[in-house]
Amino acid sequence: MRNDKSMLEVAYEILEKKNGAIPFVDLMNQVAEILEMSEEEKNARLGAFYTDLTLDGRFVALTDNNWDLRKNHTYDKVHIDYNEVYSEEEDSDDKDKEEESEDEESEKEVDEEEGEEEGSKNVPLDEDIASFVGQNQ
Repeated sequence: MRNDKSMLEVAYEILEKKNGAIPFVDLMNQVAEILEMSEEEKNARLGAFYTDLTLDGRFVALTDNNWDLRKNHTYDKVHIDYNEVYSEEEDSDDKDKEEESEDEESEKEVDEEEGEEEGSKNVPLDEDIASFVGQNQ
């Protein structure tokens, strides 16, 4: 590296001049070019640069791994309400459980009906227990 600036400082300048989102790969390539980094040095610092961008509050990750300055975006557009994410996930889990329960009940009903038709040993239903017990005495 031949520049006194950090990768984050250079990234900030690039995004400020661009005045819009840039894919991470393009941002990394531009930073590496400005700092005159070798390909090996660029590859070695790639992960740390991504982590630094993530942790620095001046930057925001957008969809499709695009990055921009947080000041260019309102809070509502970049904030993810995790309460909504978790409640949606729980709702879908509850629906899955309900569907599984309904499927199991349907299978039991089908099994009972098939057992009656085939003449196999039938497990008595609740209403038939009294008569069943009486037959065994």
